[in-house]
Amino acid sequence: MPPQPTFRRLVPTYQVLFRLFYCCGLRLSEGCYLRRECVDLQNGYIRILQSKGNKDRLVLLADDVRAMCKTYDALMQEVTPDREWFFPGWYPDRAIRRTSVDKKFGGFWNRTPFAGTVDKRPTVQSLRHTFVVNKMNEWMETGMDTGVMMPYLSRYLGHSSIVETQYYFHTIEQAFPIIRRHDAISDSIIPEVVTYAE
Repeated sequence: MPPQPTFRRLVPTYQVLFRLFYCCGLRLSEGCYLRRECVDLQNGYIRILQSKGNKDRLVLLADDVRAMCKTYDALMQEVTPDREWFFPGWYPDRAIRRTSVDKKFGGFWNRTPFAGTVDKRPTVQSLRHTFVVNKMNEWMETGMDTGVMMPYLSRYLGHSSIVETQYYFHTIEQAFPIIRRHDAISDSIIPEVVTYAE
């Protein structure tokens, strides 16, 4: 049996971990295998080491996300002092397992009122996609040049090319109205959705 209090550790772990996926666009493995020494809460960034494509990068934390991580870290120091992993799993000397996180996310989703309304169940990776879409929508709404900003976003996500980042965005229907408002030629490119009477 794992040492207690496991429940006291895992509840805040899931709360913070899912928010990091959403707020920072982390990959599943990047969040699960994040070492405590790689989280700089003083300066507000995370070091992602040897991720996809054997790449290292820095992920900056917004002030509210850093504050959340500080609170979590202080709590975990009380429960599991000087731990190796920022998000310890069932056994505190091991990282939280990706399969456990994926399963828990699915369980949480199944308890929402949206669970039976979609054809394809979202996964943890969907939070990363949502981060990209929300960031690009925000830039377009505020008039920022997405062509200038895209290389920064691509680097932030650890993508090897801008095309990988654009793939997250190009099929999102919610982007169409924003593009129409800010693009003079969009009316000739983006088709209207027409509903025919039966």
